[in-house]
Amino acid sequence: MNKIRKVCANLFFVIGVFVMPIPENLDSLIEEGLKNNPGIEALYNNWVAAGYKVKQVESLPDPRLTFSYFGENVETRVGPQERKYGASQKIPFPGKLGLKGKAHASHADIFKEKYEAKKREVIKNIKFVYYDIFWVDKAIQVTQEEKSILENLEKAAQRKFEVDSAPQQDVIKAHVELSKLIDKLFVLKQRRDSLSAKMNSILNRPGGTKLSSVNGVEPAPFKYELQELHRISRESRQELLAAKIDIERREYEESLAKLDYFPDFTLGFDYIEVGSGHTTMTNDGDDAWMGMVGINLPIWFDKLGSQVKEKEAALQASKKTYQNIENNVAYEVEDLYFKITTYKDIVSLYKTALVPQTEQAFEAARIGYETGKIDFLNWLDSERVLLQTRLAYYKAIVDYQKSIAYLERIVGREL
Repeated sequence: MNKIRKVCANLFFVIGVFVMPIPENLDSLIEEGLKNNPGIEALYNNWVAAGYKVKQVESLPDPRLTFSYFGENVETRVGPQERKYGASQKIPFPGKLGLKGKAHASHADIFKEKYEAKKREVIKNIKFVYYDIFWVDKAIQVTQEEKSILENLEKAAQRKFEVDSAPQQDVIKAHVELSKLIDKLFVLKQRRDSLSAKMNSILNRPGGTKLSSVNGVEPAPFKYELQELHRISRESRQELLAAKIDIERREYEESLAKLDYFPDFTLGFDYIEVGSGHTTMTNDGDDAWMGMVGINLPIWFDKLGSQVKEKEAALQASKKTYQNIENNVAYEVEDLYFKITTYKDIVSLYKTALVPQTEQAFEAARIGYETGKIDFLNWLDSERVLLQTRLAYYKAIVDYQKSIAYLERIVGREL
């Protein structure tokens, strides 16, 4: 019988190992998000499409073919003209096609930076939801532990009430606190489901997909100095790089507008079929051909001048946009740097001082109540402080990690 029990116990253990859900890993979630997020895919295709546009604008316009049929023949000395075939090609002024290509290549580079920025945004959002789920899971765990503690507290109060050493009010208060904790657990579980749905949306998972527990989150080391972060942001922040590229694009467009003062060329060739004449000349009935060179006349200087001024104004707007983004990025870097250093100190304070102290205070209050040295309210207060302190500790870790994730979004790369 004992052998059968051991075999059954081992079997249940093995089944439990295989059935137990594997905790979600942050790196795996990020990889899945970068692969499946539709917003990333949309911007990637916009980037690819903009790249194909470059070849289009760098190419010459389509040549023009013409055919003319003389309804009433034009008589010439060597015979009647019957049909005419023509071909022509417009050739922009030297430099125009190159500038158009550079301007559209810059436009494609801007889409590339938008694509990279979207990836960083998705990574940040995944980390935010992941850390929030971690906090909710910890809050549920801590609240359940506190519920167990409060249940023991309720039993102690009941025992003291039964021997007339504590009023019934202590038992009732314990019941009330237990009900509050149960209500809090309901709220936390609802928030867990909401966060799981948000993660599914980011990862493009089917609605209703359950997100298992997440791996533990430990405060990451942070050793960057403020000036180094400013340098990294100038080199890597995608919106800043896109604004810089936009300045280059506006410069190409301004130069292109100035080239419109110069004419474009059109080269052509016509071939005319000539019917047989009525002469005895050797060239009687010979076909004719002609070459053609044409130019447009850019003489409407008001229009051309307005076009150049438009591009100059757009260039100045791009420069101011870059400066505005640079100022905002610099502010956000400093703001998050100070938040991170503050949260880092808070996490350390909770870990080394506040949590151990509240645990000691609660244990002292428990012993004091059981020995009759303190009343029930003091014990209950110490239990509340312990719960709040433990939750605040995990909240500080989450705020610290989320601030680093946000800073990574601001500077444009992993830290």
